[in-house]
Amino acid sequence: MKGIHGVVLGVAVGIAAALFNWAYITRATGDIDAVAFVGIAPGKDLEAGHILAEEDLVPVPIPAIPARRLKDFGYLYADRASIVGLRITRPIPGGSLLLQDDLRPPPPKLRFGGQPVGNTEEIAMFIPIDVRTIVPSLLEPGDMVSFIVGGPTPTAGVGNPDPAAGGEGSAAGSSLSGGPQVIGKFKVLAIGNRLSSVEVHRAYQLPQGQENILTISVRLEGGRLEPKAERLWKMLELTNFRQVGVILHSREASGN
Repeated sequence: MKGIHGVVLGVAVGIAAALFNWAYITRATGDIDAVAFVGIAPGKDLEAGHILAEEDLVPVPIPAIPARRLKDFGYLYADRASIVGLRITRPIPGGSLLLQDDLRPPPPKLRFGGQPVGNTEEIAMFIPIDVRTIVPSLLEPGDMVSFIVGGPTPTAGVGNPDPAAGGEGSAAGSSLSGGPQVIGKFKVLAIGNRLSSVEVHRAYQLPQGQENILTISVRLEGGRLEPKAERLWKMLELTNFRQVGVILHSREASGN
């Protein structure tokens, strides 16, 4: 039991010391240089999505020396006008320091579809691409691309003579016999898991993955893929979903 009493006593002493230190810092800010940062008023627990108002904010004096490092994470109270009217992105309990991450917009989301027009609907299609022949970091959502698909393959029944059919290639094979084909244009929705520019993606400290998959926007018309998308899918089937090449169209011509 003596051991337990010793632990409890040690914890109590530690808490008391922390409180005395905090009280000292609070009193000292009246005698030493301090910098006021933006805090949330005590008793005002803000939910995610709340729009900041002037009455939500209070000054939090911080001694000048630690304040130098805090400037990279918080907001100066003198600059509070620049954040009034902004929406917070996560819950903040009253009495907390307002941090820059509290106002940072959430990472981009995959956006497509919207309200269907008649029997036409925008959908997303995932295409395997050959990253050996392109630089994925140069692609951005919103870019217009075409795909280089086709060419002979060693798969039996695709582009090979069929003795049972009089020695002629199958219809599927004949569509590949003319060499690679260019199919497009399509709007890029995502490059792997990247839904924005490389700079924005890195700003959120998100890992980049599956750069060999391109997500594109296509139309579904009356329950069927639009002609160019249907043609692309058929060519992928004929090549056993072999990775395809990518052509990037001019952003100026595309209006991006």
